[in-house]
Amino acid sequence: MCLLAALFTSPVVADEETGVTAFVNVNVVRPETNSIDESRTVIVTGTKITRIGAANKVSVPSDALVVEGEGRYLLPGLAEMHAHVPPAKLGREYAEDILFLWVTNGITTIRNMSGEPSHLELREQIASRQILGPRMYTSGPRFMGRRIKTPEEAGGIVDEQVAAGYDFLKVHMGLTRVAYDGVVAAAERHDIPVAGHVAPDIGLWRALEARQATIDHLDSYLRALVSDAADVSDLEDGLLGAPYTPHVDESKIAVVARATRDAGTWNAPTLTLAENFVGPYDESRPLTGAEYMPPKIVRSWVGLATVYQKSITDPEDAQRFLSYRKRLVKALHDEDAGLLLGSDAPQVFNVPGFSLHNELDLMVEAGLTRAEALTTGTLNPAVFFDAEDTFGRVKEGLDADLVLVAENPLQDHATLRNPSGVMLRGFWMTSEELQTGLELIAARYVTGD
Repeated sequence: MCLLAALFTSPVVADEETGVTAFVNVNVVRPETNSIDESRTVIVTGTKITRIGAANKVSVPSDALVVEGEGRYLLPGLAEMHAHVPPAKLGREYAEDILFLWVTNGITTIRNMSGEPSHLELREQIASRQILGPRMYTSGPRFMGRRIKTPEEAGGIVDEQVAAGYDFLKVHMGLTRVAYDGVVAAAERHDIPVAGHVAPDIGLWRALEARQATIDHLDSYLRALVSDAADVSDLEDGLLGAPYTPHVDESKIAVVARATRDAGTWNAPTLTLAENFVGPYDESRPLTGAEYMPPKIVRSWVGLATVYQKSITDPEDAQRFLSYRKRLVKALHDEDAGLLLGSDAPQVFNVPGFSLHNELDLMVEAGLTRAEALTTGTLNPAVFFDAEDTFGRVKEGLDADLVLVAENPLQDHATLRNPSGVMLRGFWMTSEELQTGLELIAARYVTGD
């Protein structure tokens, strides 16, 4: 049994149905309405929020675990909507460490974008509280490359993934139009969402026509913004469409945003991923959370980012590329096209959990208010998954996925980086317990191997 399991297994399963926790004198944060319900007591019974009321009117059960809020702020747990749960070949301990990094940063739901059979078991073990981890929705193995030759072959793979029990289908780069159309047709037959990348052979307009559930990384949007007068036939997509930057027609930004809204397609922009690649990388600035990752992985990130940054021939174009991505996010938001908070982690300089706070900051830089940015990681994922009756708000009857912080996150997101505690479906973890878990993980990597 790994050290984290030894630390948390017994409390996780204790009193699952009847244990009571009372958060007394907390300010309940409602990002979806940009409001605060002050001086509340929140009662949790088992895994559910069972009572919310004025602190001076709600009776606290005598057997409750009392968490004194002392005027702190209680908000719904966050969702990382572009996560990569490690594959089984990297070992179970590493996977559980990554799950814990998400939890310790207040992330109580993840959308796993690189599923495999081992993740189905992991999803069930999380749901049954055998191990500690965020609620997990998972794709099947990615549809990628040019190995799929016919629509029938694509449909057969979809049939297999549906039968296995995956939550959605992940399309990736290199997919041909024939394969993509086969995936989409089979997905429609099974009523299972298609999400992920938009390969060059597909393009934004076909993805929207197919009503792809999500487009991640703003894939294909830069190509769709290219001026009608520009000849880009000899360009390759490169990093998230960056080579198309000099040819963008800014008047098309509103056009693609409206088309996205009309298609009902959501976006998980992963702004931080592009920012990390463009850099510049500064080795004198420590990467937050790096001590909780295998050093060889961090070194590989440095190598990938450094190689890309050396390939940049026009730094001003690189910054325009990042600016266009933020403008797209703001335009999508203004047109009421769905946005989901996702950073793509673990990935280049994106340490799981820690990177989502960077993504929140970039959403604000793109023009969203702090409340709007938070909503992309709280209520919006619940709406996307048709699970508003399960999570996404601090509301009676919903799962008790909660984060307690010292300051008002509607005024400053920085407080989310140091939670006073996290509740995961009724299981309360103090900041001290979370820190102990982090120290156990960091201890694995002190040798630098």
